Amino acid sequence: MSEQSSSLNSIISPEIKNDEFYDYIQRIAQEENIKYILEIGSSSGEGSTEAFVKGIRNNPNQPTLFCMEVSQIRFEQLNKRYEKDEFVQCYNVSSVSIEKFPSETDVIEFYNQQQSGLNYYPLEQVLGWLQQDIEYIKSSQVETNGIEKIKQDHNIDYFDVVLIDGSEFTGVSELKEVYGANLILLDDINTFKNHNNYHQLFSDSEYILVDKNINLRNGYAVFRKKTFSFEPLFNRRKPLKLELGASEKRMEGWTTVDLDPRSDLCLDLSKPLPFQDNCLEEIYSSHLLEHFYYPNPMVNLLSECYRVLKPGGVFKVAVPNARIYIEAYEKPESFEAEEHCLYKPAFHYHSKIDFINYIAYMDGHHRFLFDEENLPKIITNAGFENVRLRSFESGLDLEARKHESIYAEGKKPLADTNSLIDTMPLSVHFFTIVLNGEPFIRYHIDVLSKLSFKWHWHIIEGVADLKHDTSWSLQLGGKLTDQFHDHGRSKDGTSQYLDQLAKEYPENITIYRQPKDIFWDGKREMVNAPLSNIQEECLLWQIDVDELWTVEQIYTTRQMFITHPEKTAAFYWCWYFVGENLLISTRNCYAENPQQDWLRTWRFKPGMVWAAHEPPILVETLPDSQQQNVASINPFLHHETEQQGLVFQHFAYVMPEQLQFKEEYYGYQNALTQWQNLQSATQFPVFLREYFAWVQDQTQVKTATACGITPIAYRDNNTKTWEFRKLETCLNLPVNHQQLPPKILIDGVFFQLYNTGIARVWRSLLEEWENTSFGSHIVILDRDGTAPQIPGLWYRTIPAYDYNHTDTDSQMLQQVCDQENADLFISTYYTTPISTPSVFMAYDMIPEILGANFNEPMWREKHRGILHASAYIAISENTATDLVKYFPEIGSSVTVAHCGISSYFYPAPPGEIIQFKTKYGINKPYFLLVGAGSDYKNAVLFFQGFAQLQSKTGFDVVCTGTGYLLGTEFRELAAGSIVHSLYLSDEELRAAYSGATALVYPSKYEGFGMPVAEALACGCPVITCPNSSIPEVAGEAAIYIKDDDIDAMTDALCEVQKLKIRNSLIAKGLEQAKQFSWSKMADTISSALINATLIRFNLREINLVVFPDWNQPEEVLYPELVSLIKSLAIHPNCNQMTLLIDHQNISDEDANLALSSVMMNLLMEEELELDDSVEIVLIGQLNSSQWSALCSQLQGRIKLNSENQEAIAFVGAEIIPVYDLEH
Repeated sequence: MSEQSSSLNSIISPEIKNDEFYDYIQRIAQEENIKYILEIGSSSGEGSTEAFVKGIRNNPNQPTLFCMEVSQIRFEQLNKRYEKDEFVQCYNVSSVSIEKFPSETDVIEFYNQQQSGLNYYPLEQVLGWLQQDIEYIKSSQVETNGIEKIKQDHNIDYFDVVLIDGSEFTGVSELKEVYGANLILLDDINTFKNHNNYHQLFSDSEYILVDKNINLRNGYAVFRKKTFSFEPLFNRRKPLKLELGASEKRMEGWTTVDLDPRSDLCLDLSKPLPFQDNCLEEIYSSHLLEHFYYPNPMVNLLSECYRVLKPGGVFKVAVPNARIYIEAYEKPESFEAEEHCLYKPAFHYHSKIDFINYIAYMDGHHRFLFDEENLPKIITNAGFENVRLRSFESGLDLEARKHESIYAEGKKPLADTNSLIDTMPLSVHFFTIVLNGEPFIRYHIDVLSKLSFKWHWHIIEGVADLKHDTSWSLQLGGKLTDQFHDHGRSKDGTSQYLDQLAKEYPENITIYRQPKDIFWDGKREMVNAPLSNIQEECLLWQIDVDELWTVEQIYTTRQMFITHPEKTAAFYWCWYFVGENLLISTRNCYAENPQQDWLRTWRFKPGMVWAAHEPPILVETLPDSQQQNVASINPFLHHETEQQGLVFQHFAYVMPEQLQFKEEYYGYQNALTQWQNLQSATQFPVFLREYFAWVQDQTQVKTATACGITPIAYRDNNTKTWEFRKLETCLNLPVNHQQLPPKILIDGVFFQLYNTGIARVWRSLLEEWENTSFGSHIVILDRDGTAPQIPGLWYRTIPAYDYNHTDTDSQMLQQVCDQENADLFISTYYTTPISTPSVFMAYDMIPEILGANFNEPMWREKHRGILHASAYIAISENTATDLVKYFPEIGSSVTVAHCGISSYFYPAPPGEIIQFKTKYGINKPYFLLVGAGSDYKNAVLFFQGFAQLQSKTGFDVVCTGTGYLLGTEFRELAAGSIVHSLYLSDEELRAAYSGATALVYPSKYEGFGMPVAEALACGCPVITCPNSSIPEVAGEAAIYIKDDDIDAMTDALCEVQKLKIRNSLIAKGLEQAKQFSWSKMADTISSALINATLIRFNLREINLVVFPDWNQPEEVLYPELVSLIKSLAIHPNCNQMTLLIDHQNISDEDANLALSSVMMNLLMEEELELDDSVEIVLIGQLNSSQWSALCSQLQGRIKLNSENQEAIAFVGAEIIPVYDLEH
C-alpha cells in the first residue's frame, strides 16, 4: 500500500469526545499534582488532547503535555491547533520502532482466541491494517522510537500520566516503554491495542484499577501506581484503624482511604477492600455512606467492613440526617440553607419540594437518605451487633457537620479464635454431580478459592441409574454402557483430579462416591447425599460441571440473600451454548423455560431434602407433616437476578463427547450427527429444531459474537485444549448487539389470533425490514411462538393474548417495554402498554361505521389503543379520514401507507390456469368472488345481477375465502350454474385471478381492498363499487357500479366480456398495480415510526434548530443564548415555534444547568419570564435516521457566532436555511 492511499493520510473524527472518559482525562489534567503527560495517538487534537489541554489550563502546576502522532496530515493540524499553547509539545513520530510491532502470527492468535471488537471485521482486513501501519512508517520515513526520544530530550525517567491510544498494534510495546507512570490510561481495552495491557495491569500488584467502563466504545480503564505499602501497617504493632472516604489525614493513628490521591490508600470503596479477614480494630466513616446507592454498592461496602474487622472490632459512622430536610418542607422559615447546602442550587429548582430534593441529594452527589430509624437497621443487617445511635465524639466527628448529622456504631460479634470466619452471616454450600467432567470440572476451584466467606463444595461422582427422575429416558432407548464409566466412576481423569482437589482443600471439599461397580439409585440419591453433612442454615447452590460462574456473580448473589432474608431461592437466565461460538438467543423456550430454568440457589435449613432433581425440588417438612417446595415460597425471579448481572454460561453442547453421552444415556438418537450439522451452519439465526429432533419450539441459535457474549471457556487453536478466560474479562464485556436506538417493540399478537389479510401485511413488512438498517431498531414480541420467524430480526417471546384479561396484558406489555428500554410501541392488533408511547395502526373503521357493540373486548381495546397513541398510521386515505371523523381529538395528522402486493401475484401462464381449473373441476368461464363472507362485502348484489344475466348458464362461480358458506338464497339465484366454494393457497389464488372473467367485488366498505389490488396484478378485470378506499386501489382500472344497482351489475357482467373493454381494463390494471409494493409501505411505516420517536420535541408550525459551541466560555456563549431566547419569547409567532438546541458535546445535565442559568438571567436581568407559549427543547442524542427525520421538519437554523461546526457537519445541517428571528 502506498503512502498516498493509506488511511493514515486522512483526518478522522475524534473518538474520545464529550463522554465520561473525556471528562475523566480533563479532571486528571486539572486536579493531579503532575509534571509530565504523554499522549500516544493525538490524531488532529480534537478529542483526548482537547480534554488534556482544558484541564492543564486550570492546573496550577502547569504540567507539560507531550503529544505523539505518526500521521503527517493529522500532525500538521495538531501542531497548528496548539501552537500558541507553550505547555503542549507535539511530535510527529512513531511511538516505537517497526521491530516492536507484533507479527502477523501474534495478531492471528489474538483474533482466534479472544472475542473482541476486531472480530466484527474479517481477519484479512485486520492484517491489512497491520501492514498499512508498518508500510506508512517505512514510506513516510517518520522518526521511530518516539517515547524514548521524548524521555531523552527532557531527561524524564517516568511520566506522571500516560494515555495509550495510538496504533491498534503497538499498545503492548508502548506499555513496556512507559511502565512506572503514576497514572496509565488505556483506551480500546477490548481490542488488540490494550486488551493484554488491561489484564497485565489488573493483575499487577504495583497498580490499582481506579476507573473503567468496558461498555463505552471498545472500553477504557485507568490504573494508578500504588505508592503505599501495606507492610508497615501490620508491622507497627499498633491497632489498625481505617477512616473511609477521607482524603487528608485528620487523626493520628488512623489510615485514610479514598479515591483522592492525597489519602494514605487510594482505593475504590465500591470494590472489595484489599485486607485479610479479621485484621482491623476499628473503621470509621463520616458523610460517606450517603454517596452510595442502596442496596449495592452500600451493602457490599458494609459487608467488606464486617469481613475485615476483628471479632469485637468497632464500626462507627456519621451520615446526614434527612429528617432535617423533610421538616424544612413544612417549616421553611426555620431552615438555614447556607448551613446545609454545600453547593449553589441549580436554577431549575423552583418549588419547595424541588429545593428539598436538591438539598437531600446535593444535586446528584447523594444517593440515599438516612434517619434515626433506618441507619441502625442497615448496619444490623450487615451482621453487626449492639448497634446503637451514639452521641457526637469530639476529636473523631467533624464539628462543622455536627448540626446535621446522625451518629451510630456497632460491633462485630466475638467468636472462637479458631473459627473466626464462622462469624460471617451466611455461608454457601455448593454441590456438583459429575461423571467425566473434563475439562470444565477444572474451572470451578479457581473461582471458589477466591471467596473470602465460608464455603464448602460437595462433589458427588459416579453413574446414576436410569431411575426416578431420569426413567423417562428408557422410553427413548436410553441405556448405561461401559464406554462411559470405569467401574461406576469417571474414565476421563476426573476421579484423579477430584482426589487431588480433596487433598489440597480438605476443609472445603468433600467427595461422595459409591463403592466400585455400584451405581447411584438415580440422580435424586446423588443430590441428597451431602445434605446430612450440612448442619447449618446456608445457601445451597447447584453448580453443574459445565455451568460457569464468576467470583463477582457469587458475591453478588450471596449479598442479595443477605439483604433480603425473606427470599428462599433464585432463578437465573443463562447463556446456553450449543457450539463453541453458538448459543441460544431466545427465551421462554427450550433450555430457557422460566417455569423451571434455571433454579440454582436455595436458602437451606438442616432437615430439608430433595424431592426431585429434574427439575430440582427442595422441600421442607412442615409441622403438619406436609412438604413445602422451598423455591415456591418467595424466590428471586429471572428479571431480578439478570438486573444484577447474574447470567451464567452453560456449555451444554460444545464437545462431541457430550452429544455421544446424550445419545446413549438419554436415548436421543443421532444427537451427535445433528449437532455436527449445526456446527456446519453458516447463516444465523437458525431454528434449533431444524437440527435437534428433540426440540419442537421456536428456539433460535446465533453466534456468541453476534450476541456480544465472550465465552469463558474456549479451545486454543494451536493446542486444541480447552482454556478459561480470566474471570474479570468475562463479566461485563461489551454487548455489541446489532440492535440500535431508538428501540421499537412490535407486538405480533395478530399472528396468534388470525391468519388473514393483516397477517399478510405484517409478514410482508417484517420480510422487507429483514435486511435494512431499520430492522436493527425493532424487537418483535412473539405471542407464545406464533409469530413468523424472519432471520436477522430480534424476537422476545411473551405470553399469549387473552381478551378476558386485557388489563393484565397491558401491565405485562409495560413491564416488557421497561425491561427493553423501549422508545416506542406498535401493535399488529390493538394491544397497548400503559405508559410507553405508542403508534396506532388503523386497518379499517368498519365496526364504527356499522355500529358494532363497543363493549366487546376487541373493539374496546381498539378504542383504548387509539386514545393512548401518540401517532397514527392508516392503510388508505379513506381509513385515515374515517379515523379522524370518529376520533376528532387525535388531530388530522395520520400517515397513509398503502399496502403492497405480494410477488406471488402476477399473470399466471396458461398451463397454470389449466391445471387449476382441472384440479377443481371448473369447465366453464367463471366469475370470481374473494372473501365474500360478511354482509358488508355485498355478495348478494353479484348473485342478483348474475341471476338476470341471459348467458349465466355459460359461467361457473368461484367463491374463495375463510368463513364463507353459500346461502340457499344465493344458490337459487345462481341456479343452472355451478358455484365452487374453495380454500386456495396464494399460488392457486394467482391462477384463479388470472383465469377469471372478472373479480366481482361489490363491497360497501374496505380498509384497503387487497383482493382488488391482487386481481389487477394478475391481469384480472375488476367489477366493484366506488366506496371507501376502493377507488384509491383500483383507480381507472375497474368497472364501477353503485352498491345497490342490480341492473348495473348485470350490465357490468356483460361489458367485461367484451374483448376491447377487457384488454383495456387488464392493461390499466397492470399499470395501476405497480403503485403498490411492500417495500414502499415498509419505507413509509419505518419513517413514520422513526418520526414518532421525535414526539417529545413537540414540533409546531415553525421548528428551528441552533447548534451552540458549548466549549466556548460562558461569558461568550451565554449572552448569545440570552439574546436568542429573548427574541423568540417576544416574537409575534412564538406560540407557533419550537426551538431545538443541540448539545452533542456536553452532557444532558450540563446542558440543563446551562439553560437554567440562561433562563434565570432572562428573569433577573431582563425581567422576562417565559411561559408555556415558548417551547424550548434540548435535542439529546439522536441517530442518523432520527436526524434525517427531524431535518425534514425544520423550517430553519438560527446562526450563532459561537457555533459547533462539527455538529452541523455531522448531521448535515448546512442545507437547513438560516432563519432570522428579527425579520
